[in-house]
Amino acid sequence: MATAESVRAGIEALLAEMDDLDPDTRRKIPDRSVSAWFPDLDVAWSGRFRSGTLVEVAEIDPAHRKAAQLKLELDSDTFLDVVEGRTDFAHAWARGQIKVDARLRDVWELRKFL
Repeated sequence: MATAESVRAGIEALLAEMDDLDPDTRRKIPDRSVSAWFPDLDVAWSGRFRSGTLVEVAEIDPAHRKAAQLKLELDSDTFLDVVEGRTDFAHAWARGQIKVDARLRDVWELRKFL
């Protein structure tokens, strides 16, 4: 099991990766609030996709994660595997390692850039 610190580092790596996205990819990212809950650590993070950038990223009380429009639930190891390129988001989702709670249209939009 990963640690809360390694998840924090993974989020920072994800933010840096998103900074390098090309403008066409950025346009495909819908403006939505997002939360990620890591039940193995009982840690949650929230943020907002705005104009193709993830902003307002902060650790939150896991009880507040349900306010987001796009809610992710995954264990810390799966998150790090995705961020570090050892597994693909879509494959982890299809295998049930990542749970997504969102409107179908939002999921459809997100698949364009994941």
